[in-house]
Amino acid sequence: MTTSLIINADDFGFSPGITDGIIDAHRHGILTSTTLMANMPDTLRAMALAGENPDLGVGIHLGLTQGRPITSNLCSLVDGQGNFCRGLPTLLAKVSISGRARREVQREWAAQIEFTMAHKIIPTHLDSHKHIHHWPPLAKITIELSRSYNIGFIRCAREVSIPGYKTRPAYTVLAHLAAGLQPRITAAGSRTTDWFFGLSATGNMSTQTWQALLQHLPPGTGEVMVHPGNPVGLTRQHTRLLAERSLEQDALVDAAVKARCTALGVKLVHYGNCEGAARPPLTNVE
Repeated sequence: MTTSLIINADDFGFSPGITDGIIDAHRHGILTSTTLMANMPDTLRAMALAGENPDLGVGIHLGLTQGRPITSNLCSLVDGQGNFCRGLPTLLAKVSISGRARREVQREWAAQIEFTMAHKIIPTHLDSHKHIHHWPPLAKITIELSRSYNIGFIRCAREVSIPGYKTRPAYTVLAHLAAGLQPRITAAGSRTTDWFFGLSATGNMSTQTWQALLQHLPPGTGEVMVHPGNPVGLTRQHTRLLAERSLEQDALVDAAVKARCTALGVKLVHYGNCEGAARPPLTNVE
């Protein structure tokens, strides 16, 4: 059975160095897909560059923990300076108990999608910064937005294991949430990939990691999550991935990795052109 790979770079538009790294990995390497952070400083330039690279699939990296929101009056989600609160446990607790917080998330995420579409980007899929769309209250909102805006695919981070990479405890929780998300996605008439890889190797998608993964590829269509880019101007206060982005960048343009994909007959696709991209009939969402 043929393996199709969606190789997706998160954080498009986060900063000029990250944006440029993603474009370079697409033009000169194996990167096929990216997800845009609609509220970040380099978003407008990123969207313009996406228009110059029509073979790059562009989804939306829904965010609530980085930068400033697009909408106003988000009392439940921002700090005193109007920035998104960075604390993930606090955010997840708020959306679990507060209907107001969930309504604000729905409004902000709809605005992020509409802003992207207004700039002539047709989103191929939805995912989220820090994988927060796997949290059940946020999963419900994500699925509703997928239906409302006819975005056929949603990332589901059901991590496959390969020798040498053990899932960290935090990702064990995420794996449990992903197992619950997958049937909700399909019941809603949306789609996801057959498998996913990148959690346990976040920041370490090196040439060696790629060779190990390619040696143990599952069949079907899978997404590999990567974080390439030049970290110039960034500190650990902005992102925990700095030099790691350069390492992943180098691997994506490594001739040996590309040659191995070719030798294995791997089909490089994005969410918008992978096999079976058409949506199944819609059903009611519980």
